[in-house]
Parts: sequence; C-alpha cells; structure tokens
Amino acid sequence: LKFAMRLVSIVRVLCWPKRCGVYRVELNWHCSEATTESQCSAPETKPKSPTSARLHKQVLSAGLRWLSDAEAVEAVKQNAKERGNDTDFDKLLRDGSDFARLRTEMLTLKYRRQVNSKSFHLQGKGEIIALKEERANLKQKTTEMLEKEEELLDGLLSVPNNTHPDVPIGGVEESKVVYTHGAKPEFNFSIRKHSEIGIQLDLIDCNSASNACGSGLYYLKGALAVLEVALIQYAMQKAMSKGFYPIITPDIVKHDVMEGCGFSPRGDKTHTYSLENRLQYLSGTAEMPLAGLFMDSCLPKKDLPLKVVAFGRCYRNETRGRGQPIKGIYRVNQFSKVELFAVTANETGRESSDMLEEILAIQKEINEELGFHYRVLDMASEELGLPAYRKYDIEVWMPGENMYGEVTSASNCTDFQSNRLWISYYRNMKKLVHTVNGTACAIPRTIVALLENYQQAVRAVHDPALH
Repeated sequence: LKFAMRLVSIVRVLCWPKRCGVYRVELNWHCSEATTESQCSAPETKPKSPTSARLHKQVLSAGLRWLSDAEAVEAVKQNAKERGNDTDFDKLLRDGSDFARLRTEMLTLKYRRQVNSKSFHLQGKGEIIALKEERANLKQKTTEMLEKEEELLDGLLSVPNNTHPDVPIGGVEESKVVYTHGAKPEFNFSIRKHSEIGIQLDLIDCNSASNACGSGLYYLKGALAVLEVALIQYAMQKAMSKGFYPIITPDIVKHDVMEGCGFSPRGDKTHTYSLENRLQYLSGTAEMPLAGLFMDSCLPKKDLPLKVVAFGRCYRNETRGRGQPIKGIYRVNQFSKVELFAVTANETGRESSDMLEEILAIQKEINEELGFHYRVLDMASEELGLPAYRKYDIEVWMPGENMYGEVTSASNCTDFQSNRLWISYYRNMKKLVHTVNGTACAIPRTIVALLENYQQAVRAVHDPALH
C-alpha cells in the first residue's frame, strides 16, 4: 500500500506541469508570452536525441547516398578540388564500401541469432557451442563496423558544401572585387600605424596583456574601452532596426555543434581552444551558439525568415601559423564581435541568396556611416571553408598598414549546417532550412580602421565614432 501511494505521488508530480497548463515554449517571438505549445502553430516535435547520434546519422545517410552514385562522386570530387579541399576520396570510397559490407554481415548474423535464439532450448550441445561462436563473431563484426563507421564519418565530415556557379575558382588572388566605396584618405604628414597611435595615447597595451595573460591579447584603455562598448551598442541597434532579434550567447559550445557548423575542433590545423577533459570548446564566433539555438527544431514556415543578432566574445588562435604577425590588435586570440544570423526557407532557392544580400547591405551601411573607404569581394572557391556556398568579404583601407584589411564577412551556407544540426521547417512536409551569417562589427579591426583613418598630425585622433 505504501509503495502504491508513493507511486501515485510521483505520477502526480510528473503530470503537474500539464495539469497547470504550463508547457515548454519553443523560441518563437511571433507568439505572445501567454502562448502555449498547444496554441502555437509549430508541429509537435519528437523528443531530442543525443546531438552526436543525430549528427552522425545525418552525415552518414547523406554520404552513403552520393557515394553509391558514380556521377555524384565525380561532382563532389571536382567541387572539393576547386575549393582546395584535401579529402582523400579513394579512401572515402573504400571506407564506404567496407562499411556497407560489414553492416550487411553484421545484420545477417544478428538476424540468424534472433532466429536461433527462439529454439535455443531444443539445440544439442554441439549446436549450442556453434551458437556461442556465432555470438562472438557478431560482437567482433559489430566492433569492426563501428570502427569503420568512425573512419568513414571523419572523411565525410571533411567534404565541403556545394559552390555557387558564379564564385571565382582558385585562391584568394582570384577573389573578385564587386563594389568599391569612397577613396583612400590623403595625409600631409607621416602616417602612423594603429599600434603606434595606441601606445602614444596610452590606449592600447599589448605588452602588459602578454605578460599577464599570454600572447595575442590586449588591454583597451580610456577612450578605446568606451569606444568598444559604443561600437557594440551601435551595431546591435543597427541590426535591430533592420528586424534582427537581439541575443546574448554563451561563449562555450559542444563538440557536435562546432562540427555541425563545419568547423573542425580537431587536428593540427585547428585554431580552437578546448576545455580540458570535456568535449566543449570556446566559441570562435557567435555563429556557432546561434546555430545551436535552432538545433533539432522544426520551425513553422510562416515564421521564416528568423533573423537574430548576437554579441559575443570570440576565441581563436589567430596568431598561430600566420607568418609575420601584424603588431597591435589586428589579429588577436580573443575579441568582441556582433554577429548576424538568419534562418530562411528553401522554396524557390532564392530565399537564402536574398538574405545574404540583405546582410551585405547592412555591413555596407555600417562601414559607410563610419566613413571608411572599402571594397566588397566575392571570395574565391578556396577561401570558402567547408560550410559556405558563397561568401562576401568587406575590406577596409588601413593607411597605417598600407593594405586593405578584412573587417566583415557574410556567408550563405544553404542547408550544409541545417542538415548536420537537423534544423527544419514545416509546410505540409518537413524541409531543411538554409542558414546565412555575417559580421555586423568585429570590434578590434574596426578600431584599427578608425585609428588609422582618423589620425591627426599631432598626438590625437579625430574619431567621429567617439562623438
């Protein structure tokens, strides 16, 4: 009786939220605060499965489909070659064939074991020994299949997205300038670099940061500390005025979210910082936690596109393997950034392309209001990384460094990330969304451009962003 009463109490506790009308509300700022799950137009979603299992299932199923099609393999191989991707497709094909064979053998052994287990009590001694050997063989085949699956997944995860037909083919030198704004500023005195200006005015201190915290870090002091906060607020307000919803993201992401976004946290070439003994990493860009925000979700078609803007800290080992470093804060290991992120439908194929142009327009507006001479580049195929279908970079003229320096980028990732993170939308049937991202304001490089473009002959900077 006591056990029964205790069981009834547990059931009441578990059912209490539903009886009280309290439901988990998915991210949907088009609904009122009082909207419950039963009233929201989004279809019911199944309980979430472990992220890694979902990621591997999606990548594996998609990979096995095109690996079995010779024409598709050639198209994927050619696309990877044009993007400078070093995936070993011969090994990938062998791994795919071996995995399919091992899986078939494993399933056959599993079926035979299930059939034989029903008549196990009728078997003789010799047959029982054979069944035990078969069970050991099944265990071995399963282990071999899982090992081969890991090898296959490693290869599939390195295969890049498709490429827009208008993207220039080749390295960075093939990137095409598609727009230029303004002219280079002229000076009647010796031009200084931002690092010199920062030291002279006691606004930037890299030496103390290196001693206290490590290389590639910096202190912003005085007016520049205020300027960073002002630029963040300015970029956030600009994005919000264009319909982007503000979010503050975590700075730590799980391994599967980072890999799902197309960034490899493993290997010698990685620029990520990992947490010891955990499959977690410091975020290299707010794009990662923003993509994770929508992970394993099915969005109603009427709510698309969803546009969000986030401020976050970015952690990248940027000073590693870059040749001769630029002094100052142009390339650092930690910095602040305001990021734009959008989720679009894929009905006509134009939705994500139009969103890319919308994000680019915001980036251009910000740089024009800051008074910069800049150019927009349609980045070449080898500069797209894994996830981007097409990417635009904005480079601002930095007279102290005597170069154009990248200050923003904008990428259309189509369904590359949504396929891995299973972000879909619903209109009669489920379809994968497209994801688009772009920089609203990368604070250190914007400060570099402001210091160098608005420097004065005396030890001063006439910076309109400070007023």
